[in-house]
Amino acid sequence: MQRDFVFGLDREGITDIAVKGAELVKSAAAKYPETEWVFEYSPESFTGTEMDFAVDVCNAVIDVISPTPDNKLIINLPATVEVSTPNVYADQIEWFCDNVNHRESLLISLHTHNDRGGAVAASELGLLAGADRIEGTLLGNGERTGNMDIVTMAMNLYSQGIDPQLDFSQMDEMIAVCKECTQLPLHPRHPYAGELVFTAFSGSHQDAINKCLARRDGKSLWEVAYLPIDPADIGRSYQEVIRINSQSGKGGVAYVLNRDYGLDLPRWLQVDFSASVQALAERSETEVQSDDIHQLFLETYLLDRPQLSVGNYQLARDDSVDRLNVMIEGLEGSPTLSGKGAGVVGAFTDAVSSHTGHKIIVVEYSEHTLGSDADAEAICYVQLAIDGTRVCGVGRSTDIVHATMSAILSGLGRYSGAYLTAA
Repeated sequence: MQRDFVFGLDREGITDIAVKGAELVKSAAAKYPETEWVFEYSPESFTGTEMDFAVDVCNAVIDVISPTPDNKLIINLPATVEVSTPNVYADQIEWFCDNVNHRESLLISLHTHNDRGGAVAASELGLLAGADRIEGTLLGNGERTGNMDIVTMAMNLYSQGIDPQLDFSQMDEMIAVCKECTQLPLHPRHPYAGELVFTAFSGSHQDAINKCLARRDGKSLWEVAYLPIDPADIGRSYQEVIRINSQSGKGGVAYVLNRDYGLDLPRWLQVDFSASVQALAERSETEVQSDDIHQLFLETYLLDRPQLSVGNYQLARDDSVDRLNVMIEGLEGSPTLSGKGAGVVGAFTDAVSSHTGHKIIVVEYSEHTLGSDADAEAICYVQLAIDGTRVCGVGRSTDIVHATMSAILSGLGRYSGAYLTAA
């Protein structure tokens, strides 16, 4: 004869305990008829019990409580200790639902633990198997490895277009209260709630996220690579989406500079600058902050301490040819150079090439404003071929002509200094 190891009783003895308990609770509730009572019964070791016996015990309790479709009894089926894979638990839930009496008068509830790390998966499959209700805890706090994390479960449903009827739009505040009350830390990679769960360090991930965000119109369905939900839906900002370390690539660097400083780097400049960021990240052996990246950008392209700078200039057009006279500070004697060409770029490179002896060709050119008011600076990016060597430069000024010439001098200064400023 099989006997329970805890109570030392056979099946009849265990069933008698459940029945007497149900009778006691029901009689106590009857003393307060003005109160609306909802009863819940939980066979404590459901997953470790023979399924036919689990159904028999629950049927005995159901007979005592006498639930109806309008006043349902909660039958809570726990994986008190997770001893099998989630699909096995779901099979047990399905079999129970198919064989228990008065199913229409019951709310079948799930209560999973995380001993094997499958509490959420078991609950999801249990719902698909026919359950009506789930029990869990905030952030999975509970005995041993914890109960099912209700945050992860709810957000999983949300990510599939199902309203969990739980509001986690203020996730950061909820986490703060939970940590203060429990004195338990939250892992930075905890699903949905952790500090790093919407953060990409990998270069390929950053590039994909950057492209998807740039193409969004704000009205279409959320479809962003590597981000299963919109971080804004749980009160997170895009500030934490892309962060830079030694794994990061050009797309992540470009995103950070655009987000925080309005710099819209063309792709060829992203490639050029990413090597400098990579070197900084490897030296620091840690995450590189946004202001560090911006400062490195200024230093790399000589924006704060230019070796060569544009002084006074005169630009005139004669018979479709632009003629330029410009003073270059930093060259010996700060000479005034003269050149001509198609546009300011042609005239300026002609002037500088004639004076220095370097053959300078502007291969790529891009510019934009750094703001929307009339006094906003313009920033210019150029890729030069100087004596056959590719080098990039950046210039900025409230005058776009001045910014263009400054960008060319930035590249020339880097070429002359053999890129020492970018090392």
